[in-house]
Amino acid sequence: MSGLLVLALLLTSMAVPLVRRLAPLVGLVDDPGAGAYKTHSLPTPYGGGLAIWVGVVMPLGAMVVWLAESRPRLFHDGALSPWAPYLFFPLEAWSPTVVQVSQVLVVVAAASVLGLLGLADDRRALPAGLRLGVQLLLAGLLVGTVPGFRLSLVGGPEIVGIGVSVLWLVALTNAFNFLDNMNGLSAGLAAITMGTSGTIALVTIHLPAAVLCLVVVGACVGFLRFNFPGASIFMGDAGGLFLGFLGGALSILLAERLTTISGVFPYQFLPLAVFGVPLYDLVTVVGLRLRRGLAPWAGDTNHVSHRLVAAGLDRTQAVLVLYGLTALVAIPCVAATSAAPGAAAWLLASALTVVGLFGVVDMILARRRPVPQTPRDK
Repeated sequence: MSGLLVLALLLTSMAVPLVRRLAPLVGLVDDPGAGAYKTHSLPTPYGGGLAIWVGVVMPLGAMVVWLAESRPRLFHDGALSPWAPYLFFPLEAWSPTVVQVSQVLVVVAAASVLGLLGLADDRRALPAGLRLGVQLLLAGLLVGTVPGFRLSLVGGPEIVGIGVSVLWLVALTNAFNFLDNMNGLSAGLAAITMGTSGTIALVTIHLPAAVLCLVVVGACVGFLRFNFPGASIFMGDAGGLFLGFLGGALSILLAERLTTISGVFPYQFLPLAVFGVPLYDLVTVVGLRLRRGLAPWAGDTNHVSHRLVAAGLDRTQAVLVLYGLTALVAIPCVAATSAAPGAAAWLLASALTVVGLFGVVDMILARRRPVPQTPRDK
């Protein structure tokens, strides 16, 4: 499996220079003059998200072909064809391998659609309503039609679980897109959270999900070579939406796997808690925008990374602090997967406490700092 990570890293590293060269020719450039919230000084190519997509999709495609050719009995009748009826949902219960592989492929396909949407938005800003509508549509289709992507953590009618699942998916999708505001931040947090999710996937015996997480980590690390420190390319909305949807969908899938395996609190919440830092940034920045009478999607310099810089850190230090904070949340969540229920509850509480204590300090600093803002659709 480590070979897949290296392959994803190499493919992304090779794709970035090509994308960086082609981006200005097709208008994929982030102009610092587009808004007062822009903090870079020179026009910088977009398209890093496309390079990340190459690093994720190509190894996965190679893996599926290898499985079909070398392990045919994994697929019941010895064939893996895109026209085979058991590859469409609902799948046959007697084919768990096909179910798991198909879950991963459907998630990647849906995330790829959002990546294309983001790529179009990077070139020419699309209406916020259109972007949100496509996200809701894809999230609804995934939750409503594909087994394993509906949170059962809340009681009440089935529609409640569907609504909460769609809301979580859309929130995480936008959380990673919002995090793309400082060099290395979104890709770095994606690498940490997806690496953690991959570990949980191994614990829950969902190997295809673990492989997906592994290649995402490799692709993100390959991209970070060009994005941190000092960015020669940005991932743009294409990368943020792609990575965010993958993270949101996999966290739901793993939460449901833990529900099936353990059936007791608090294991089901661990895959969701891993994404506490991206979710914290989304909730706080939207709350601060609404408080100032701005639209939730209006670009500004009021993200948690910006607030850390305003508190006295430089940009690199701010990003590293958020890396460390994410790791402090992720480590207890991983440890809790193999702990007794009582110990697991304490570990989950400690992870959430880390975010809570950071949030108290962060909000105190935020109240002391008035931030000039120039709204623009993100």
